[in-house]
Amino acid sequence: MVGAAIVLGLVGCGGAAESPSPPASSAPAGASLPPRPVELRLDGVDPCSLLTVAQRAQLGVNGGLSVPSTHVTSLSGDSCTWSNLPETPDNAYLGRTVLGQGAEYASGGEPLRVVDGFAATTSGSTGTDPAHYCAVLVDVAPGQSLLAQYGNGRKDYPGMNHQLACDKAQQLASDMLGTLRAIKHR
Repeated sequence: MVGAAIVLGLVGCGGAAESPSPPASSAPAGASLPPRPVELRLDGVDPCSLLTVAQRAQLGVNGGLSVPSTHVTSLSGDSCTWSNLPETPDNAYLGRTVLGQGAEYASGGEPLRVVDGFAATTSGSTGTDPAHYCAVLVDVAPGQSLLAQYGNGRKDYPGMNHQLACDKAQQLASDMLGTLRAIKHR
């Protein structure tokens, strides 16, 4: 249980790191992203169900800890945290089903990414070190996005930088998308 509390502190439950902040040069309201390969609605999806045992093993993390949405922000939604605590270097991940905001929220700050055919935007968060943190918002349905974030709160990952943090967040997003597609096609 101590590990769970540490994970929440690292990933940002209730703190500034919980919701990525929009980039300084946000895209204009109504900015559009490329078309999705398929619509994947997130209503009723438990974010902890979006990583399989095999995917968690590949990421090197423990089972997920569910974090119900308690704050109302533009990126509110139920979350799940995964970490490798007490191992080092620390790797903390968070997945969130954002039901009230599309990925265009964070467009314009960094180049657009593509995760398994879905447009994705990246963002930092107020109060986090961008060299050790990244959030990826994946455009999965109109007005909905899948948030995947990575953090190395102890700053003990050798060679960590923003690009690597975003690549780790993107891998989490890809894993969650694969599981989400499987769930939706049952």
